[in-house]
Amino acid sequence: MTGKARTRIFAVITAACAALALGGLAPAAAQADPAGSISYVNLGDSYSAGFGSGAIVPGPLPGCLQTTGPSHVSQIEALPGVDLSINAACAGFTAEQVGMAAAALAAPLSTADLVTLTLGGNDLPWGQAVAACSTQGSDSGCDEATAALAAAIGSVGPRVHRTLERIDLLSSATILVAGYPRLFTSSTGDQPLISATHARTLNRLGDELNREIRAATRGTSAKFVPVLGPFNNHGFGASESWIYFNPANPVDPFNLHPTGTGYSQGYFPALAHRIDLGELAG
Repeated sequence: MTGKARTRIFAVITAACAALALGGLAPAAAQADPAGSISYVNLGDSYSAGFGSGAIVPGPLPGCLQTTGPSHVSQIEALPGVDLSINAACAGFTAEQVGMAAAALAAPLSTADLVTLTLGGNDLPWGQAVAACSTQGSDSGCDEATAALAAAIGSVGPRVHRTLERIDLLSSATILVAGYPRLFTSSTGDQPLISATHARTLNRLGDELNREIRAATRGTSAKFVPVLGPFNNHGFGASESWIYFNPANPVDPFNLHPTGTGYSQGYFPALAHRIDLGELAG
């Protein structure tokens, strides 16, 4: 995302925060749920917004995009007693923008029992690194891009931590922060898109990002939920890949996001294992 585009998104979220602070959310979203039901709020970036599955549609905030396809969010919503009060995950949002979105959703967060989100990936230049390390790039370009990525990873933790602290102030809900999968399966060797060597390098950096996000949950009530296990051997390049990639369109916005299967068999089981419906309903 360019600096100008990011500035525009900040502006529209700030305006949305002001508007919602004055007028509030729609009554249905702000009302408390009936006794015994589990109020669920979903926040985050494109991995929470379902990119890779379904069709792109506008979300509840200005400049927010999400999708209509099956995802871990729709499966959690289908659990007994769960009521998705609002889904405000937005593709492209940085950790700070997720925090700003949360501030605009103070009413539903105040009555939420469960919050799920992914965040931190958009604080790093992943797209540039993948392009530089692809077969369209070069070894030297990949080295330069991954060095920049590695140098920036340490800055993600404090940003994620600040956002989680903000959500903590707004909500007493169970907060589950899902990690990111390894994008590539390197055990199958070189692929038309990327060599196995470069794939392993990017996967290692993805692991570092997950460790940074996990560490950022400390001192907050949020719990980190890894998804590396379920996605093992299902990255791009695997015989059964759960990572979307459209070779005919390298700039397809769904590229390098989970497929519907990735959400339903990767993200959902990992999160569901941490959701105690009886405790939340109580």
